[in-house]
Amino acid sequence: MQDLKELTQIIQSNKFVPIPTVLEKDEGKLGEFYKQLLAQQLQTDEEAAELLYGEGKDNAGYRKLRGQLKNLLIDAVLQLDLDQFVNTHRQKAQCRCYKDWAAIKILMSKHTSNAGISLCMRLLKRARKYEFTELVMEAASLLRVYYGTIGGDIRKFEQYNQLFKEHQSIWQQENLAEELYTELVIRYVHSKATQPEIHERALESFRLIAASMTQYKSYRLHFTGNLIQMMIPTSVNDYQNANVMCAEIIRFFNAKDYIAAIPLQIFWYQKIVCCLQLRQFAAAKDAIPHCLRYLEEGTFNWFKLQQLDILLCFHTKAYQEAYERFNHLIQHPQYATLPEHFTETIRIYSAYLYYLVAIDTITLPREDRFLHNFRVAKFVNDTPIFSKDKRGMHIPILIIQILLLILDRRYGLVIDKMEAIEKYCTRYLRKDDTFRSSCFIKMLLQMPLSNFHRANVERKTDTYQKRLREVPIELAHQMHEVEIIPYEHLWAFALDSLQKGFYTLRPAAIGKDKTSKINIL
Repeated sequence: MQDLKELTQIIQSNKFVPIPTVLEKDEGKLGEFYKQLLAQQLQTDEEAAELLYGEGKDNAGYRKLRGQLKNLLIDAVLQLDLDQFVNTHRQKAQCRCYKDWAAIKILMSKHTSNAGISLCMRLLKRARKYEFTELVMEAASLLRVYYGTIGGDIRKFEQYNQLFKEHQSIWQQENLAEELYTELVIRYVHSKATQPEIHERALESFRLIAASMTQYKSYRLHFTGNLIQMMIPTSVNDYQNANVMCAEIIRFFNAKDYIAAIPLQIFWYQKIVCCLQLRQFAAAKDAIPHCLRYLEEGTFNWFKLQQLDILLCFHTKAYQEAYERFNHLIQHPQYATLPEHFTETIRIYSAYLYYLVAIDTITLPREDRFLHNFRVAKFVNDTPIFSKDKRGMHIPILIIQILLLILDRRYGLVIDKMEAIEKYCTRYLRKDDTFRSSCFIKMLLQMPLSNFHRANVERKTDTYQKRLREVPIELAHQMHEVEIIPYEHLWAFALDSLQKGFYTLRPAAIGKDKTSKINIL
């Protein structure tokens, strides 16, 4: 169902050439199916089949109807207005080239070679300008065959044969770089923990393509190759060197004869991350418009930038602004189409926003329904991916649960979970990249040991606070996503939520907290 939903959303949002008449005029099941998709009333094939046929998705009539609709929608895609659909010259050129290539193949199969070769010449010129290596190969291959077997022109055959071989070499190196990068990045999709072993892998991978990057200046090779090179410092959270590298890569792609939108937005994004971790907040803010200019609203990378902007607001104490940006993000029509690992991160942000609301740091509009209905137990159940990421995003999940329990004065449950939390710290938070997180959680664990008395807590945590100050975020070499609100700021909030007197744990309180459905580990 996701494929049909995406196709209809593209049609709805991009002012296409009119869709096939059959969909506009159909008053039967086909027209109803399309209208329901357009109105976003159907979420699954089961729902659609039940609505249209009163049966399950394996109904033969439904499968046939679904295929018919999909073919019509794909036909509509091929009629899209490129000026409406894409926002950079390179993207328009790429769409134009692929449409032309499809036309060329059809023309040549019908033995209309004059029209096909003429169009191929035009495509080749555009493909070379924008460095579409594979299309240059395809066009050169067709032209060398034509001039070698039909045109009988040796000079042109040799010209296009040489062009093919040159771009074949480039294409092979591009594919190698892409393979090496994918093998590296796949490990980060569901985990935000630092992975030092990736550093050595990235170094070795970059060595395999460094010479070809010097020899060839192709877009795809340098895009993927620089992503590998960037993983050398970022895999060990070396933001200082990564920031320098970002500037060099941005200069390379800015020197192209066209706007290289995708690499520019990606490396501007990485520069924002670096500036955030280096506490260069003004530079991070200044970089956001540079990144935003290359992004289309509603795309995955646009959402990633919005997420990063929220994180920047958290770090600069712009909490009300963080809430407003969060609210704008979750209400966007495309939010429902995002992958689960992204929406889990946003749910973690919602827990921190809920905490800030609870301590009167954020003013929540009356009409808000998301945070008003926040439930801690549901939040834990809604983060299954990152709850397994013990050295990554499980850290902020654990911390916010402890903070909320302390704020609600559910001290019995905190005490009950102390041993488990201590074992978690010992097992997972023993390396340099989790040093700050380990210090902060140990600071929180001093609260029950101090009977939740503020003066005692401050005295018992003095050593940990000193260690935290000695390793500020800019020196911590930790993943930027993990420390959502700087621990120094969270600690001040946690202290303010403590009572001034001593807390005495009563047996009744123990029983009450033990029956809680909240499982903070």
